[in-house]
Amino acid sequence: MVREQESLNRINVFPVRDADTGANLAATLKAAAARLGSASPDGVGAAARVAADGALDGARGNSGAIFAQFLHGLAGGMERRSQVDGPQFADAARLGTESAYTALQDPREGTILSVLKAWSHELGRRSGEEDFTEMMHGGLVAAREALANTPHQLEVLARSHVVDAGGQGFVYFLEGIIESLRGRDTAWVPIEAPPHGLPPFALEHDEIDERFRYCTEALLTPREVPLSRDAVMAAVLGLGESLVVAGGERRLRVHIHTNEPQKFLATVAALGAIEHSKIDDMVLQQLAGRESTIALVTDSTTDLPEDTAFRLGVVAVPLTLTLGDESYLDGVDITLDGFIHRVTSGTGVPRSSQPAEADFVQTYRRLLEYREGIVSVHIAAAMSGTVQSAQAAAREVDPARIRVIDSCAVSVGAGLLLEAAGEAIAAGAGLDEVVAAAERAKREIRLFGTVASLDFAVRGGRVSPSMARTLKRLHLAPIIVFDETGKAGKGGAALGFDRALDAIIKRAVRFAAGAPARAMVVHSGDQAGADFVAARLAERLGGEVPVVRAGAVLTTHVGVGSVSVAVRRLPA
Repeated sequence: MVREQESLNRINVFPVRDADTGANLAATLKAAAARLGSASPDGVGAAARVAADGALDGARGNSGAIFAQFLHGLAGGMERRSQVDGPQFADAARLGTESAYTALQDPREGTILSVLKAWSHELGRRSGEEDFTEMMHGGLVAAREALANTPHQLEVLARSHVVDAGGQGFVYFLEGIIESLRGRDTAWVPIEAPPHGLPPFALEHDEIDERFRYCTEALLTPREVPLSRDAVMAAVLGLGESLVVAGGERRLRVHIHTNEPQKFLATVAALGAIEHSKIDDMVLQQLAGRESTIALVTDSTTDLPEDTAFRLGVVAVPLTLTLGDESYLDGVDITLDGFIHRVTSGTGVPRSSQPAEADFVQTYRRLLEYREGIVSVHIAAAMSGTVQSAQAAAREVDPARIRVIDSCAVSVGAGLLLEAAGEAIAAGAGLDEVVAAAERAKREIRLFGTVASLDFAVRGGRVSPSMARTLKRLHLAPIIVFDETGKAGKGGAALGFDRALDAIIKRAVRFAAGAPARAMVVHSGDQAGADFVAARLAERLGGEVPVVRAGAVLTTHVGVGSVSVAVRRLPA
């Protein structure tokens, strides 16, 4: 299974085309093997329990959680046995299969479940007649036949001309067991697996499923009372799809596809202690899986309309935001509204931190499995060390195929630069040509902004209390101008916030200087002000002016109630 994980990633289309079933199953199996390798279990039952616990702790994704639950049920069927015979193992396999079914909110035939059921049924049929190795080989044949039938059970598999990836992974797992039982040097001829296609990766990932964006997981341990799978399942049932609750009273791994990851985590935290959690953006995973020459990477401080980010296939690596004792991934498990609620109801000072080098390493390595190169555009180095983290990761992964660009901007300023890079990629430019186009566009982009209140900036120590009191007493709103390096500077002040909005409109139009231009507006809680600016700029510059909401990290620095505009002068 580990050896074939990339082929599984390629055929992964259900429940979501996120190209990670192979990686998730491999990670789960590796976790089980690692736990076995560090333990000395006394007998087959104890070994099965150690492997099941390791798989549960290391399970990833929908398929990993199902496989971990299968091992949990299998171990339960062999508990306290030092050895098992064929009929006893067949009974344990049946219990493992039943356990896998009960873990799912909506068990579907045509998946790994059907393969498990066919395998365990065949083991039971053969258990009293053959030796263990031949019994297992017969089960493998039945599993392969069930796998071949999965496209007849799930329409999405038939349409994509593939078998179920999770089921195929389990067949690979069984083949490894048979190989081990017979010995690598033993001459035997395996029965050929039923034929199925291994299509080009892009063909299987053209459709983007946007219903539920986040694949969210939590590993729970009990507080005062044992964990209840039924109670956990009932509590989170309405928060999404693909719910899998694996484990037992001592540990539960809960997996769900949802649009409310923070609400999900808060819900399960009320039922047990969260030992570990994970949130993956499945839409960006699907986009990352598309075949394309060059990938675009950025960080969570770059703002673009969602449809533009989807069209360009932008993969964002999130910064981290810390509020008190809690840490959040920017744009993943904390929204602008959630951030505003927290900072306006408390007195703590939020802090942000750049992504770790390892975060970029992981992203780059995955993308380079399917892309020839990567262009990685990030918040100005004058404002964050994110560029340095990305550069270090690029040197480690493949410096010849990765280019890291300091956008010398933030938010929609960096967003306009990403658009320029995306335009070059769409035009067929090579890696160095894309970078050259981005560097040219960088010189033609400026960002202007204002904020209704400096209270937040005072709390963070970026503005002195006396300065804020003076401006407030005189009813002055500051004008913020970002220079060519991306550093924020004073651009004067206007009498009242409305006039400050007029001022940044005039500065944006003046920078365009009558040339064709593209503008974008961002706000951190003032939708009406942002819409006003966008409408005026559309009149003056022509064309659509998108409005986007700032992320939590950006709001940490500019404050609640800000409105900013970025302008890019286009080639004539």
